[in-house]
Amino acid sequence: MAALEADVHIPHLGTPTKISVKAIGADTFFAGALVFADGTNGKAQVVPAATDSFLGICAKQVEAAEDDLVEIYVDGIHALAFTGVAEADVGQTVVVDMTGTLSDNETDLVSAADATIVAGDILVGKCIGINAEETTRGWVMLHTPSGVANVLGWG
Repeated sequence: MAALEADVHIPHLGTPTKISVKAIGADTFFAGALVFADGTNGKAQVVPAATDSFLGICAKQVEAAEDDLVEIYVDGIHALAFTGVAEADVGQTVVVDMTGTLSDNETDLVSAADATIVAGDILVGKCIGINAEETTRGWVMLHTPSGVANVLGWG
C-alpha cells in the first residue's frame, strides 16, 4: 500500500495506555498511523528504518515540528487491517517486514503466517482473533511496553 494521507479509525478494546513522545522532525502523524521510535534517540517517526522500534498507534492527528509531542497508544488490543487477514493468522506475530513496503499504514503489516519472519523485522504484536464485525481486521495485542521502556531509557 502507501503511506497514510488521512486519519484512519482503528477500533480498540478497553482503554489503551497513551503516552506523548517528541517527534523527530517535521511530519504529519495521522490518527491511526503506526509510529516508530528512532533507534538513535527514541523520537517518534512515521516511516521505520532498520534500527527502529515500534512505539504504537497515533491517537490523534498532529502536524509536528521537531520535538512537538505526538500522542500514541502503546498497548492494548487493536483491530488492524494487516495484509491478508485470515483465521490462520490467529496466534501469529504481526510485523513490519523490512523487505516490504515501509510506511505508517497498518495494511503494510504482515503476519508470520503470510511472510518469513527474519532478523530485523519490527515486531508490532500478536494476532489474538479476527474481528467478527469486519473480517478484514485482526485483533492484535500490541507488543510495545518493554520496547518503549528500552528505547526511551525507562528499562
